[in-house]
Amino acid sequence: MLEQQVKKFQKELNSGTVSLMLLSVIGQSASPMYGYEISKALQQSNDGKQGAIYPVLRNLHSKGLLDCEVKLSESGPPRKYFSISPLGKRVLEQWVSTWRATQHQVNNILGLGDNNE
Repeated sequence: MLEQQVKKFQKELNSGTVSLMLLSVIGQSASPMYGYEISKALQQSNDGKQGAIYPVLRNLHSKGLLDCEVKLSESGPPRKYFSISPLGKRVLEQWVSTWRATQHQVNNILGLGDNNE
């Protein structure tokens, strides 16, 4: 029972933050990234735990937050390369600000202060 509650809570947290993490990873990249590269970057910073990112990428693209270019691949089918759009950069700044404010509020309620531990 307890383990189920923890898993459910983790799933809720992940679903609420995956768009922020994807936009940030792509925004920090010096060049456009395709899905597998994005997934690997997330796994490195997320203890190897990563769900399906492709629906979220499509959603961010449909909202104009990501630009997408299809390029031929030497080792398989064409790949979709994603880069952050100008709108995506502005939205990411706002999301980061919102994240920090929310993190601050939650930490205060939990008695953690601002030390992020």
